Amino acid sequence: MKNLLNQKSKISISSLISYPYDSLGFHLGAYLFKKEEKCPTLLEKEDIYRLLLTKDTSVKEEFGMYFYLFGNGNFKLDTLSEMFIGLFVYPLAVKYYYKRYQEGKNALRFHDLDHFKMLHLPLERIKDTFLIK
Repeated sequence: MKNLLNQKSKISISSLISYPYDSLGFHLGAYLFKKEEKCPTLLEKEDIYRLLLTKDTSVKEEFGMYFYLFGNGNFKLDTLSEMFIGLFVYPLAVKYYYKRYQEGKNALRFHDLDHFKMLHLPLERIKDTFLIK
């Protein structure tokens, strides 16, 4: 699988915003544009996960995203470390984290796909296809 960091220089925010309005590419470009106002932006795979999995940008929701990814089969060290930190920082959110884990387990495996080939697809279609809640 290609390293996402090698691809980031090939995609600019303006090229993402030129995708159709309902597409993953457009939504990613809009998200990165908004994020860039606060701090310099580097395109990361987690940004695509945030669009697909979160509705909020709270810290609790961010940790919940990693539990979702773990349930979806992402067993990487960074995912496990984020889960551990989330449990340490928000121990009372265990039920929420478990719910997110179950949602990830019930979704079709998507975490290891090349999301850059899906930029032209409608965001909601991707969510529906992979059963992302």
